[in-house]
Amino acid sequence: MNTTEDVYRFVQRLKAESERQGEVSLASRLDDALNLGSSGLEILGAIRQAILENRTAIERLLGPDGDVEARQIVSFVDRAFGR
Repeated sequence: MNTTEDVYRFVQRLKAESERQGEVSLASRLDDALNLGSSGLEILGAIRQAILENRTAIERLLGPDGDVEARQIVSFVDRAFGR
């Protein structure tokens, strides 16, 4: 994950898979994150938090590759925040 566009693509894919498999709470949480606040950093921070709190569900929905991507997103957001 190197750009915010990569993050948004992953979130859209995860949201679609969550809806398809009945993980309504995760899909709703991702939707809320995408519509949070007015700054990109607020949105990225909310996406990061949703990912951290739902790692088990993400791996179940997207498999091991999804978990790897989720970790990459967290790292990308951490770098964006200067962590």
